[in-house]
Amino acid sequence: MDYSSNSNVDKMTTDATPDTTSTQAPQRPMSNVPDLLRVGTIPDNTAIDVETDILDSVVFNQTFCRFQLQNKGILHSNSKISISASIVSASSTGAFYPLNIGVASLIDRAVLKAGTKTICEVEDFGHFYAYQSMFVSGEHNKEREAYTTARLMNHEPFYANGSKVGESFGNASLVGQQNASALAKGVQLDRDFDQFFGATDYDDVSEPFGDIFVSPHQRLGYNPQYQINLSDLFPFLKTAQLPLYMMKEPVSLELFWTSKSIDDKLRFCVPSGGTYNFEADIIQTKTQMIADYIYYPQEMMTAYAQQNANLQFAYVDYRLAKRTLTEVSAKSLILNIGGAGRICNKVFHMLSDNNYDGNGMVLGNYSSVGPNASVSLEEGVSVNGSLIYNLRYNDHFLFPVDVDNSARHFHNIVQTEGKVPFVMRQEYSGEGLVIGGSIEGRNQTDQFTNKFFYVANRLNRNERVNSRGIEAYVDYRDLSAGTYTARFYIELVRMAQLRDGMLTIEYA
Repeated sequence: MDYSSNSNVDKMTTDATPDTTSTQAPQRPMSNVPDLLRVGTIPDNTAIDVETDILDSVVFNQTFCRFQLQNKGILHSNSKISISASIVSASSTGAFYPLNIGVASLIDRAVLKAGTKTICEVEDFGHFYAYQSMFVSGEHNKEREAYTTARLMNHEPFYANGSKVGESFGNASLVGQQNASALAKGVQLDRDFDQFFGATDYDDVSEPFGDIFVSPHQRLGYNPQYQINLSDLFPFLKTAQLPLYMMKEPVSLELFWTSKSIDDKLRFCVPSGGTYNFEADIIQTKTQMIADYIYYPQEMMTAYAQQNANLQFAYVDYRLAKRTLTEVSAKSLILNIGGAGRICNKVFHMLSDNNYDGNGMVLGNYSSVGPNASVSLEEGVSVNGSLIYNLRYNDHFLFPVDVDNSARHFHNIVQTEGKVPFVMRQEYSGEGLVIGGSIEGRNQTDQFTNKFFYVANRLNRNERVNSRGIEAYVDYRDLSAGTYTARFYIELVRMAQLRDGMLTIEYA
């Protein structure tokens, strides 16, 4: 079993991501027994055994699924959920999963429970996962995620300095010439550069970069089976693990599926010339949980359980606030996004165009749009529209001056997450025109420009939010006409106490 992860947990510094998963037991005696619940290395040389169970669902239909875990060992955070779907009506027309989130487009909500108590829950999971997927490197998508989760956002340069017989413009890789200069960049999926569908793609001099296609085995008609880590479904598991052997209550995982309706067009995308005129069911026999249980030497696990009979640990959970907007109502807007009486670490938000779906976009609806370029904001000068943004809590603004610069918004994401998103400037804010080529017959410039405009901020005062909650001041200047959904995710600190095998959960 491969336990590698793209979470970069072990690479994060304490300055970038504060530790909210340390465990402690009140007034426990000093001991050299290591903290067995933390993800990463432990200061001890000991043998570790791993037992893997493949669990079928105890409840399954086309809207809901539940898995029941056994109370044994320590649940490894990189345990998997495997998922597959199959066509049940009409033609697939070469359908594929959205390029940026892959098979996560099938999941609408994920819930982790102990007994009847909810430990962690993520709503609108596809949109949440789209934000998290920005931090996965291109080479990781190309070499691993393309085959495990169906995420295919691998950026590479396009070269076009060669020549082709009978044409004035061609591709250097095709004719074996030197790739001396990159004229454009774009998404090249999971294969090497020379992957285009026949030489006729190069005959169009106006589009020298060819057309990129999803591999046949990744299309819906082949019923591919993919997987998602538990730590991706529930981010707190990236730094902590569940001591199932210490818990007397049953632990269950619930997945609510996205609508399979042809009208919603949420689960898949179709290439140019295709029509989303089909339905696909999630296959029950291929939807399983691959649960890995970690075992340390018995005396060590027994000693840890005895010394932590009253175990407390902090972790983070996410709450969603969303609202439907238009290009008019998205101006000069003040939204209360919750968090009253809670300790909140960060807020990130996205604005999804409700007109986007799998019928015309290779990202489906799982993107975040930004303001358009406009000539109306400054006389005689063509500039991009802007998002004027700020947060207010505890009667103070997060920033003394509202942020309206797209570069500063991008910088705030880096400061919030402690890592840089793997997106191009044009994909983020529509600036720096470098995207070229086509993908599944659709122009990459149209598909990706200004589709990754996420905004994130870390709340920096270490204060509990008062009863008024957090207010988001949002002013989108110059959006395209249409309807949008604004989603705000706030990261809250929760406390769990495991006493004599029974778990109690409350907000910090």
